[in-house]
Amino acid sequence: MKKTESFRGMMPILMTAIKPSGEVDEVSQRRQIRYCLDQGAVAIGHFGFASEFHKLCDYQRTQLIEMIVDEVDGRVPTFLAVSSEGTHQAVNYAKEIKKRGGDIIMAMPPLMGHLSQDYVYEFYQAVSDATDLPIIIQDAKKSAPYITAELTVKMYDEIENIHYIKAEGNDFLTKTKRIIKLSEGRIPVIGGNGGQHMIHMMRHGVTSFMTGTEALWIHHAMVDAFLRGDEVLSAKIYYEQILPYWGIYDKFPEQLCKRMLHHHGVLDHADVLQPLVHEPIDEVMSEEYDWVLKRIGYLQHKLEVSEPRAAVSQG
Repeated sequence: MKKTESFRGMMPILMTAIKPSGEVDEVSQRRQIRYCLDQGAVAIGHFGFASEFHKLCDYQRTQLIEMIVDEVDGRVPTFLAVSSEGTHQAVNYAKEIKKRGGDIIMAMPPLMGHLSQDYVYEFYQAVSDATDLPIIIQDAKKSAPYITAELTVKMYDEIENIHYIKAEGNDFLTKTKRIIKLSEGRIPVIGGNGGQHMIHMMRHGVTSFMTGTEALWIHHAMVDAFLRGDEVLSAKIYYEQILPYWGIYDKFPEQLCKRMLHHHGVLDHADVLQPLVHEPIDEVMSEEYDWVLKRIGYLQHKLEVSEPRAAVSQG
């Protein structure tokens, strides 16, 4: 019987660092990776929604995979998504991840087109057949009605390389509890959706989370406290430091994450790949957000990031 060990800690999804020209900023990207390692990440990922994956060309994907694998250098596993609009494309992305040294594949059914449970099963079977890398099911909002708890357990039992599920679709908290119950705890559920309901997911057995990289030291402190058995401290951090900024952040994540990282010197630029997915944040909301960040101590936090490897242009 398949046995998958759960991750315990933060599994951040990297932003795509860019220059004002729109080209990948390798120095900033490597610095962001080093920052994640410094903050105790147990795995590092890319090509999620926070990464603006849908705006990247294949050349940029290859460039990013190579620099991520190189900068992580085996310290923790790397998980890279194959998000795309077709099965064949996802399969080719999976093969490239294997070829270039990635450790884990994260796979989400296409956001466009007709879905069904049969298609979802066939999609994950095709991705599994492409390589021997373990797969994380990404249960996003569109596919959530089809990726039921029952289908999740079936795919885990029948598809060789399915090992995890990332919960962020509709009713993900309720679904998490049902998956854990139906599988008798065999399927590790990884929290997603930017960290929404982190404390509640941990209370139901989740031990790892994929969030953005905007405040890893706060996320790490919350998760670490819970895993050490201090639910009171964990809840205090969640309700006093995470929720206050999350309410605004959730409306403008691609802009605010980069701005927050730029403030601490992790990214040289706060530019977003165009076009914006969300509406631009206006001056009033921006001022209120800075007020919240100051109130929770974010702006005052002294962050030191160790030096990354020398940037090497990827051909």
